[in-house]
Amino acid sequence: MGMSAGGGKGAKSEINVTPLVDVCLVLLIIFMVMVPRNVPEISVRVPPDSKMQQRKPPTEEPLVIGLTADGALTLNKAPTDKSKLAEQITKQLEFREKKVVFIDFEDKAKYGDAVDVLDLAKRAGAEVLGIMKPKDKTRTPDKLNG
Repeated sequence: MGMSAGGGKGAKSEINVTPLVDVCLVLLIIFMVMVPRNVPEISVRVPPDSKMQQRKPPTEEPLVIGLTADGALTLNKAPTDKSKLAEQITKQLEFREKKVVFIDFEDKAKYGDAVDVLDLAKRAGAEVLGIMKPKDKTRTPDKLNG
């Protein structure tokens, strides 16, 4: 008359996948309903190759501000002073498409003067400021602009 403890296989644990499949199908239906069916199209008209216009290189002389070690300023190699420089830059940039100003500092120029010239050019309407490196000084700003 023996009793057996725990006899047999016992309870078998399995995952019931039916509720999981039901939830996935409901989510699929929700996402299908939420996605717009009609995606608006943007029509783009591309001109034929024969009619494409070539961009002409700028014929304007680039603006180059020079600053020497003693604080003297030049605009396109013409001497000027700080009080007139902003007005001259504004006049020259007024009708230009690209408002680019190159700045050529001597190596011994004072840092404070250089910052003042940068600020002055920006306030005068320059959108892009370019600082010329020593090796760039042998090249013309035309080559740097393109």
